[in-house]
Amino acid sequence: MRRRSWLLSLGLGLGMLGVGLYLHLTTAALSQSGPPSQEKGAPVAVIERLPVRTVQSQVRDLAVTLPVFGAIASLNKVEVASEIIGVLKETPLEPGDLVRKGQVVAVIDTDLLQAELKAKTAQKAQSEAQLKLAAWQYQAQQKVHQVGGISRNDLEEAEAKYYEKKAEVARFAAEMAQTQTQIRKAALTSPIVGIVGLKNFHAGERVPSQSEKGVVTLMKIDEVYAEAEVNERDMARLRPGLEAVAYPDAYPRSEWRGKIERLDPVLKEESRSVIAKIRLPNPELRLKPGMFSRVEIILDKIPQVTAIPTAALRQAPDKSWQVFVISDEVAFLRKVAIGLSTPNWTEIKEGLNPGEAVVVEGSERLRDLSRVISTPVSQPGP
Repeated sequence: MRRRSWLLSLGLGLGMLGVGLYLHLTTAALSQSGPPSQEKGAPVAVIERLPVRTVQSQVRDLAVTLPVFGAIASLNKVEVASEIIGVLKETPLEPGDLVRKGQVVAVIDTDLLQAELKAKTAQKAQSEAQLKLAAWQYQAQQKVHQVGGISRNDLEEAEAKYYEKKAEVARFAAEMAQTQTQIRKAALTSPIVGIVGLKNFHAGERVPSQSEKGVVTLMKIDEVYAEAEVNERDMARLRPGLEAVAYPDAYPRSEWRGKIERLDPVLKEESRSVIAKIRLPNPELRLKPGMFSRVEIILDKIPQVTAIPTAALRQAPDKSWQVFVISDEVAFLRKVAIGLSTPNWTEIKEGLNPGEAVVVEGSERLRDLSRVISTPVSQPGP
């Protein structure tokens, strides 16, 4: 009995010694190997970087503009009339064709004038022959008169015949010159740079001289008007001399700058609006009458203010204005105070310094302190 108890005690002691030894060895191994490593293939946390496009704030002039709509019109119309009466031979151009100064736009038939010139040339040649004979006779009569061979009356008669033939030659020469001038005037040329508006006569029709309606109606377009329709409530803000910019629909990426030349004195009854005529240079003749155009009339200019593209602004729930400013590829949400705003640019009175990059595209997913990949883009227009 005692032997069994002793053996049991010995077994328990050895078991506890083994457990202690295992725990000691395990603790030593863990202390040497450090914390357990991450298992192979476990996911790694990644911070997302959002793509954005940026533009730097800048100091610039801002313009107070009045946006209106209008159409391109010719500066004036010219009726190319004929100085001679005749039958129209041809009009080599069609409505809408470009015309340079001095270019032929119509030709009057000259067959009758050419025949008249030929007849007068023959008459002049005959008179010149008669003049030559009269001159010889006059000289001979002078010699005979000196020796008393003829009377004074005979001499004077020879002299009168000589001067008569001389005057006749001069008259035929003048008539020939007049006919030649008429032949030259049969080719009607453009006095302006423009386009053909109307052909008022056609080949074969008789053209009157100096009629109110020209053979061809031309429209001057090396300079044009943008005729902008302005509501009567804005009339008090307009005056001749104000600068304006036209953006024709036909050339969406182009602009033409000019000034208001005059305002129509009478309002249009159907729309209660006034037409502002803005004179625009058109040296390349790209603007054509009838083209539709947006127009911005510059009412005032504010010089040298800090401004950002209007597209960079976002409105907070409390109606304040915010922008995302990018620094070291981190987006910082910042509150700003704005002033004058135009379609492209907005004045920043507080909250931003010139040269700071603001987000103009890609702000929809941004939060304060978002990580980004920023790309500078070109600045918007004026």
